[in-house]
Amino acid sequence: MSRSESYKLKTFTVVDPDARLRRSESLTQFVPLSEIDPSAPSGAYQKIPQNTEVNIDEVRILPTGATNSMIFAHCLDAVSGTVYGWTSSRNLKGRFINETLGAVPPGKKDKKGPNAAWSNGKFLGQITLVKIVDAKYEIEYVAEKTLEAWLDLVAAAALNGIEVAINDAFRTYADQKILHDGYVNKLPGYNQAAEPGKSKHQSGVAFDINVPGGAGNPAYEWLIQNAPQRGFVRTVSNEPWHWEYDPAKAQVAVASNTFKAPNVTA
Repeated sequence: MSRSESYKLKTFTVVDPDARLRRSESLTQFVPLSEIDPSAPSGAYQKIPQNTEVNIDEVRILPTGATNSMIFAHCLDAVSGTVYGWTSSRNLKGRFINETLGAVPPGKKDKKGPNAAWSNGKFLGQITLVKIVDAKYEIEYVAEKTLEAWLDLVAAAALNGIEVAINDAFRTYADQKILHDGYVNKLPGYNQAAEPGKSKHQSGVAFDINVPGGAGNPAYEWLIQNAPQRGFVRTVSNEPWHWEYDPAKAQVAVASNTFKAPNVTA
C-alpha cells in the first residue's frame, strides 16, 4: 500500500475523552446517543471510548476557509473490526500531523498549473503531488519524489520524541507569485521570497519546517544533528526553517561537520 495514504498503514489511539461520532451525510453534526439508547439525556452523543485503538479506511477533508480545513477519519476497531464511524482526526494521537491523504496526479500540461514544477526559471514538467497535514492542521503538498525521504525523516525524529512537521512545501507558480509580490511590495507578514519559477519550493525539494525561534527549538536542534545524514540541509541564510532535500549537498555538509550549505552564513 502506498505511503501517499499513510493513514491506511497505521493503527491509531483515540486520546480525546470526548471523541464524538459525526454523521456521515453531514460531518458538522454529532450523532446523538439517543439513537442507540432512548433513555440517554438530550445533549449526550455517541463517542469512541478513550484509548481505543482504531484503523482508518477513509478520510474526508472539509474546507473551513481559504487555507483552513477539518479532517475527518472513518474509524474501525483495530481488534474486532467493528465500525465506529466518523470522528475528527484531532481526537487521535498525533492529531494526523504528517499523515498523507492521497496523491494528486498531473492534469493539463499547463506551465503555471497546480502540478507544474520549476527550477532556476525553467519549467521542469508536471509532477505528482501528495496531500499532507502540516503543523497547523492545514493541507500542504509534497512532491512524490521527495515524500519517502520526508516521511523517513519524520519517523526518525519521532523515535527521539521530536515532532518534525512542515508549514509549507511544494508551491504552485501562482502561490510563489503571491509571496514574491508581497515581499517586493513590503506587505505585512511577507518574508523574502524568490521570483516565480526560481523558488526551490516549486521544484519539490524545499520544506519550510516548523521550528519557531530556530536555535534552541527542540525540532531545530534535532535537525542540526540528524537531518544532513538523511539528505536534508539548510540552504538559505537567516531562514532556519528552510531545508532542502539535496543528498549531494547534505553529503558535503556531513563531511564538513555542519548542517548548512556553504552559502549559508546565518
